[in-house]
Amino acid sequence: MEKNENIKASEMMFYQPLPAEVRVTLAQHSLLSGSTQSNEKKLEDRFLMSYIQPRTSIIPEELTAQFKKNYPLRVGRPAKENKKTRTRKKALTSIEKRKLGLHKLPKTEIKYKVCAPLHQLWVEYMENFLELENSTKAANKDLLYQRIAKADYHGCLLMVTRSKCPSYIGAKGIIVLETKNTFQIICEDDQLRIIPKRDSVFTFNVSRWTFTLFGNHMNIRPSERAARKFKSKPTIDL
Repeated sequence: MEKNENIKASEMMFYQPLPAEVRVTLAQHSLLSGSTQSNEKKLEDRFLMSYIQPRTSIIPEELTAQFKKNYPLRVGRPAKENKKTRTRKKALTSIEKRKLGLHKLPKTEIKYKVCAPLHQLWVEYMENFLELENSTKAANKDLLYQRIAKADYHGCLLMVTRSKCPSYIGAKGIIVLETKNTFQIICEDDQLRIIPKRDSVFTFNVSRWTFTLFGNHMNIRPSERAARKFKSKPTIDL
């Protein structure tokens, strides 16, 4: 108990309230320092106004408002919202398509009679697409050639007239699948034959017109051929 009383007594000796005179002098000093700072601020504002005002056409009130504004050195960008990304379905690659056998047709299940209505639809499509009554005129022949090159030949009744391989000559059938390098046709004997386009010449009929296709000019995928611009080329005689 005696130790605690001694500690309190020592604290009373060190921590005593300031005298009234000292408090008054400190208050006066703080007022003087505040007034000097405000005076300095006013002098600075007057100096800036006197320097800027003759050089600009802005109203003094607007200048003072500009002085009071705070300009951040770094502009904070708004946080981006996390948008849900749409997951696109991945398309099959060419290797995967070959493994699945999407480019292969059954050799025994396809019948010529079943494909005959497909040929009738193709003839109607070609008559509307080529506009033969108008495009066969001399002035429109270039447009006709472009359309023949871009046409879809699934359902066309095609015949091989010339080829470097004699076994292909005379083959005739309806095209059931076209690839970059081949025409796959179903013949009247219900046999599926694969005819290479290269070094072969084909003919087909639409209404009363007969057309000739050079296979060396058709070595393009059907989807790419529809959007491609063709230039006139000299025919290649085999």
